[in-house]
Amino acid sequence: MKLYIIRHALAIERGGGVADEDRYLTPHGRALFRENAKAFAKKGCLVDYIITSPLVRCVQTADILAEAISFSGELVASRDVAPGFDVAKLYRIIGTTRGAQRIAVVGHEPDLGTIIESLLKSGESFSLKKGMIVSLDMIFNQHEMPARLNWILHKGKKRP
Repeated sequence: MKLYIIRHALAIERGGGVADEDRYLTPHGRALFRENAKAFAKKGCLVDYIITSPLVRCVQTADILAEAISFSGELVASRDVAPGFDVAKLYRIIGTTRGAQRIAVVGHEPDLGTIIESLLKSGESFSLKKGMIVSLDMIFNQHEMPARLNWILHKGKKRP
C-alpha cells in the first residue's frame, strides 16, 4: 500500500485573535503547495482516500491536493489526525479504508515526523517542512521495518 504523508502548507502565524484550529493558509503557502501538488499529479500519483486533520490549514491543503489530482472521492476530516496523531491512530485509520491501495494523510508536525520515524525504524529523526509530501510503501507483514521510503516532494522537487 502507498501512503502519502503530507504536512499542511504554510499558514498564518499563531496569535492575532485567530484560534489555532482556525489558522488558514497564506497566499504564499497556497501557491507553494499548489506547485507541489501539481508535481505530485505529474508523477501520476493518485489516491483512493484523502484523510486530513479537521484544522482549517490541513483541510485547505487537502483541498489543493484533491484539485490537483482531480480527486473525486470523499475528503475525510478525522480528529485522529489532529495534533496528537500517532502510529496506533494511523493503523486504525488505514483499517477503515477497506483495502485501499493509496492513502494520503494531511496533518501536523511533530506528529508526522514521529510516525515516519516509527515506520522506518532507521533510528534517525525525521521532520517534515510545511507542504512536504513523503511517499512510503507500507509493508504490513514485516515488524522490523513496516514501511519503506520512496521519495520526498518539496517545492515541486523530488528527492530520493
